[in-house]
Amino acid sequence: MLKKQKLAAVAALFAATTSGYHGALVAAEALVLATPTLVSNQVPDWSNAFKAKMVGQAYKSSTALATYDVRATLMVYADNYSGAPGQNIWIARSIDNGATWSHTALTNNAGTSVTLTGPDSLVYTLPTTNGKPNIFAPATGAIASGKGANTLVTWGSSYCRDLADPTQPSSVQKVNLNLTTGPEPYKCLWSARTTDGGATWITQQITDGAMDIDEDVPAGFTTTNLLTGGFGIVWQADPAGLKQGQAEGPGEGASGASVSKGTNVWYSFLTKADFENGTKFPTPSVPLSDNDPITNTRGASRPNLAIVGGTAIVAYEETKGDSELFGKQIIYHSFAYNAPDTNSAGTVMSDPLLNSRRVRFLSQGDASAGTSPLRVVLLYRQTNVNTPGAESNVIMQRGLKNTVIDPASTGLRPSDIEPFSAAKNLSNLLGAKDTDNALAQRGVLRGGNIAVGFDYTPNMLASVAVPPTSTYNFYVTVSKDSGVTWAAPSNISGIRSNTIRVVEPRIVGTPGTILNPNNTATGDSADVQAPDVFFASYGTETNSAVSESLDIWLTRTTNFGSTFEVKQLLAGGVTRQSETQLRSSPNGKNLQSLWMQQEGVVTDVYFRNGTVK
Repeated sequence: MLKKQKLAAVAALFAATTSGYHGALVAAEALVLATPTLVSNQVPDWSNAFKAKMVGQAYKSSTALATYDVRATLMVYADNYSGAPGQNIWIARSIDNGATWSHTALTNNAGTSVTLTGPDSLVYTLPTTNGKPNIFAPATGAIASGKGANTLVTWGSSYCRDLADPTQPSSVQKVNLNLTTGPEPYKCLWSARTTDGGATWITQQITDGAMDIDEDVPAGFTTTNLLTGGFGIVWQADPAGLKQGQAEGPGEGASGASVSKGTNVWYSFLTKADFENGTKFPTPSVPLSDNDPITNTRGASRPNLAIVGGTAIVAYEETKGDSELFGKQIIYHSFAYNAPDTNSAGTVMSDPLLNSRRVRFLSQGDASAGTSPLRVVLLYRQTNVNTPGAESNVIMQRGLKNTVIDPASTGLRPSDIEPFSAAKNLSNLLGAKDTDNALAQRGVLRGGNIAVGFDYTPNMLASVAVPPTSTYNFYVTVSKDSGVTWAAPSNISGIRSNTIRVVEPRIVGTPGTILNPNNTATGDSADVQAPDVFFASYGTETNSAVSESLDIWLTRTTNFGSTFEVKQLLAGGVTRQSETQLRSSPNGKNLQSLWMQQEGVVTDVYFRNGTVK
């Protein structure tokens, strides 16, 4: 009853706070937001949801059909009782654009006790939990014999069983004593898959807790005819246990940035056929990187993965020595998704004399690129000092396809990436300063058009002073010539009060045109890509040492960032909103969004549609 009362109050508040924006947009048409829907009301409803993610998939419930008859939205999140140990992983599924949701529990082991001997030889009895989930789904599928509409979910869990005998606990799981929150079991990697559009799921434990895993990323691809494809997963595994970190940056800490020497990035894959046939991801897996915990002093962390037409690209940060105090550098790999690098040093992409970290990338295949040579854009933060959390800039490097110089060029190989001497400093477009700081870079790539957004303050120390005399705003800069030249960044948020700052920016473009497996149009105008449309959003919070989430704001551009529609409130009011996720239809006229909403000790996942009218 409490949630129903809260939902009614929130709906009324949204109607009041957003009605003034609908007629004020730049374009003749406007994005009209529907009433928000509470999603995390599964049974049991635990009222402490965490880290929701969302994907969508169009699929044919039978290969005999001419075109896609089901449009599924799948959401994954963790949830637990407020104050209780452990959280479980849930899937919410909607096939009516978020009007109604069904729920599936992927785990039921939250709070289960495990008894382990720590490195101090003491015996610890600890509760287990399931951490932040991640999700990937191909855009389309077709079900034959109950298989073909595929989605992959991954998460780290401290509930680790023996890989040979799942009825027994893992005999090699260890205890992490590095965290300020107290002893915790090492986490192992778990996955879940569906082949019928999210109706049913099977789970698999992939690692055994001998190393502490974090930062898992699933990815995949499917050919247009839906006949072939594959899935991959990357993650980091720390032999000495995830570290707390230096508490020099935003966030909750223990985010995977601080690692022990010998921490590697690992990779595992399955073909589409094996995925659908229930073949397990291989155990044990093989490390992608080559950091030996005894002879090597480096540690790899925070990997990212994409699979572009069958080529896997992986980028991560790696320490230059046995401590973050020596700084980090960006490492890059490219390989056929089913023939990965193993125990490989990879290729250093960033300037080895500088400190580079937090790499993300944008990628596209030949069909999406059109006449542009651009295939991948690396984005990372860089500074000339090794102090954790130091003022940094957002740096960009491009991967270019040039078959004139090299007939084997794909734009995705390490040799196709421009040298660091050609990298561009995107945040310096606001003017070079010693005090400024840019972070949380995001972007979208469509042909020769690139949009990159980041949070920026002209004075980082002033932004954390008491009281603050500077703050962070959300800026977006655009290139329309494959990254050769860049427009001056636009201040999307326009915050003037130093008591409020921007967090969690998002830039989400339109996905590619959805075609039937025989390469014909679906007949739905929403399936035709409008490449010049993208959405931008950001959250706000109090600019204080202990911050409090505030609201989430949203805008849209129809000319790839030349102008933006007047921003409107996506989620706000007396409750606290954060961590939005956005999904656009290919034509850019339908939006799906989610966010985490907190009221007192209760945190829930909310969903909201938007339609251009």
